[in-house]
This record gives sequence, C-alpha cells and structure tokens, in this order.
Amino acid sequence: QLHRHNEPLPKAVFLATSDGRPSQSDPTSQPSSLSTGSIPSLIPPANKTTIALKASMGLAYNVYLNAKRIYGCKTCKTHLADHDEIISRNFRGQHGKAYLFNAVVNTISGEAGERNMTTGRHIVRDVACRQCKEVVGWKYDRAYEPSEKYKEGKFILEQELLCQVS
Repeated sequence: QLHRHNEPLPKAVFLATSDGRPSQSDPTSQPSSLSTGSIPSLIPPANKTTIALKASMGLAYNVYLNAKRIYGCKTCKTHLADHDEIISRNFRGQHGKAYLFNAVVNTISGEAGERNMTTGRHIVRDVACRQCKEVVGWKYDRAYEPSEKYKEGKFILEQELLCQVS
C-alpha cells in the first residue's frame, strides 16, 4: 500500500518568493516561517519559487516547480523534481541510469523494506508519481554502511521513467 508524502497539508495557499518571503500579491500568504515550517519537505531548499495548493475539501493538489529544468513523470508529466536538487548522477536503477535527488514533490511511497544493493544493505521504499501511480524510483530510509549514510532521506529517480518538463 502506498502512503502520501507530507500529509496533511495546511488548508491554505502558499506562494514563497525566491528569498522565502510570502508573495505580496497573494492575500492568502502566511509568514514564511509558517509556510515553510508547515510543509518543510514539500518546498525544496533551492532558491526557486514553489507553489503548494490545498483545497478546502481536503484534496491535495500537485506542487508546481518554477525552475529552469524540471523533471516530471514520463507517463503523465507531473512535476517531480528540480534539476538543481540532483546530488549525484552516478547511480543505476532497474531501468538503467538514475539520479540521486535531495528532494522530490508529488510522490507517494510504499512500505519500507530491506534490499541488498551494489553498495550494501539499505532500507528503502518505492516512490511513485502521485498523479498516475507509476513507480519512478525509491527513497533511502536507512543505510547500514557508514560510507552510505549520506543517502538517508534522499531519493533515486530513474532517468528512463522521467521526462524533462521545462
């Protein structure tokens, strides 16, 4: 069974400018400490504008990234990650080349499980596109090897399952 990342979202519209302040043109903006503190992993730490929406009926809408290069789901084009969030391109997945990202958006995750990988034993969970439910990679929950600890909390997205949205 898949679980949503970053639930629940506040019942508000957040629009942060590149310096982290609420947009002056958005009357529903809340102070930046509240907007980024309430949904810390939805807004990537890069200096890019990110919009996160939550409807009053409790429906979660997609996060739209505003960056020069955005990676999306190959199946439905939903925004998944900002190119500037890539930590490493030196990874392999089931479908070939893969990227290690610091943060992703619009994803749901499966149950955590232990997997033996080329770099050792890890506890990981599959990550799927929230829109079409296509598995696009995985998240590292725990690395047993000290040299692999940098992966904890990071995401692998497979190049074959991505498209460049912008």
